[in-house]
Amino acid sequence: MAVLVLAAAAAAAGRAAARPWLAGRDGWRWQVPASTAWSWRSRFAGRAGVLREGLMALRPLAAGPGAARALVPAGSAAGDCLAALEAVTAGLRRRFPALAAVTAHEVAAHLTGSMWLAPAVPAIRFNTSLGAAGVIAPS
Repeated sequence: MAVLVLAAAAAAAGRAAARPWLAGRDGWRWQVPASTAWSWRSRFAGRAGVLREGLMALRPLAAGPGAARALVPAGSAAGDCLAALEAVTAGLRRRFPALAAVTAHEVAAHLTGSMWLAPAVPAIRFNTSLGAAGVIAPS
């Protein structure tokens, strides 16, 4: 997620994307390899429009009746997609308190069947069933 956020911010500012240093569970820090970061950014950029459309359709369901507000354009398709993902995640957290610890990338993985950054995806389908949202709460 850090790679995608940095890439969207860089695109909006007209700069090249940076590779982030990430903290490991053992306390060590490591930098995402350039080829991995490029692959993630490339796959996400190619799907950002489709992902954003799906997220925008899901926002009213996730936020609840009358709670969805207009999003401010982020300056790039990837940035708009990430803003929509954050809005859906926030709406799910408000609507289902048991999902308070769920992160945006976990929401994206669930909604796309873990295919949002997978190679060569022919079509991305959204899982819009929120009925089981309380069951998938993190422990």
